Amino acid sequence: MWVGVLGLTAASLAVWQYWRTSLKGIDARLAEDARAIAERITVQNELLEIEIDAAIGIGSGLQADERYYGVYDASGQLIDGTSGIVPDRLTSRFPRFLTRAGYREALVEGPRESMVVVGQALAPVLADLRRLAVSLLLASLFGAALALPAAVWLRRQLASSIAHIDETARSLAPGQPTRIDVGGVAEEFVGVAATLNDAFDRLAQALARERQLTSDASHELRTPVTTLVAETQWALGGPRSADEYRRSLEVCARQGLRMKDLVESLLTLARLESGTLPPARTEIRLRPLVVDTVADLRPLASHHRVTVYVDGDATVRADRVQMRILLSNLLSNAIRYNRAGGEVHVYASSAGGRAVITVRDTGAGLDPALASHVFERFWRADPARSGRDAGSGLGLAISKAIVDAHGGMISVNSAPAEGTTFVVELPLSGSGPAADRATSR
Repeated sequence: MWVGVLGLTAASLAVWQYWRTSLKGIDARLAEDARAIAERITVQNELLEIEIDAAIGIGSGLQADERYYGVYDASGQLIDGTSGIVPDRLTSRFPRFLTRAGYREALVEGPRESMVVVGQALAPVLADLRRLAVSLLLASLFGAALALPAAVWLRRQLASSIAHIDETARSLAPGQPTRIDVGGVAEEFVGVAATLNDAFDRLAQALARERQLTSDASHELRTPVTTLVAETQWALGGPRSADEYRRSLEVCARQGLRMKDLVESLLTLARLESGTLPPARTEIRLRPLVVDTVADLRPLASHHRVTVYVDGDATVRADRVQMRILLSNLLSNAIRYNRAGGEVHVYASSAGGRAVITVRDTGAGLDPALASHVFERFWRADPARSGRDAGSGLGLAISKAIVDAHGGMISVNSAPAEGTTFVVELPLSGSGPAADRATSR
């Protein structure tokens, strides 16, 4: 159909162009012949004299009945011309070229406001035009007929590719590695198939993360829920003193807070990873934010007898709330897993168009082979430290999600007995002057 439509459009344009070109050629010849006749008109005793000869039609190759002329005086009365073809009276001197009764005419002014009209029959040109139109029409139909088998074959190929993609998509199920065979689809659909395969892979990864999150959350919630139920059953199992009830309620309250923190952390992590919590970027100086975060963690640092040092400064475009969560997670982790009397050094700087935050502690450190797991959910180097002093196990996973949302990078460098260093790199919007050393105890 498209081949036919395009062929007819091209044929129409070709016929129109042929007609336009032919008409221009006819007008040029008619005007030339009319001027030749006008030059043969003379004035004798106030009368117009015309020399009759073969002034028109010379070299035109036209028959006598295909070309005519007429000469009119100033009043528009015919004074000479081919009889039976030209009108007896000229009704208008304009336009210079006109089409009348299947003839094309050219009007040229002669002496004493006389007018010379030369006309030519359009029948030969129209006949050629019809032959051209018929030829082009047949060519278009022939081209469409030739294209039909190719179109049917191509349609079947495309339909087969689409059916293969549809069948594969319908057969997909969680946990199944089924993918579209790129070699089994038409070349035009290779890109689509590859894109869908990538989408299926991302979906499978998201489902795997969802299952892992559900499993981890269930595991982490099991201990506080078990403790809460056991403590409640103990309190209700018989008469207790006021102190015993108070201690039981305190245990229940601690477990409830632990579950609350875990649920809030899971919700934050899910929002960050799904993109429903995009950063609200503003200009932030890192040093004041670090100092405020250290002040909030002072009780924790005092409890562990850890000293926190803050140095340097930089300015970034970032979400202030998320940056505070990031710093709080890194600092609380460095304090909790430090040694008594240890130190935590926080340094902000700018380099290579990026802001760099370094958090280094003097704790026991980690085996380098295990350090890469610190950003996984609920991962702990020492499972025995998952008690009340430890966090939810999601802090570093949330930190990495925040850094990823800001287009940055976070890395860890650790070794046994040498402490652990976290390095965060964020896009830099400006740099602040280095600040004096501040100490928080």
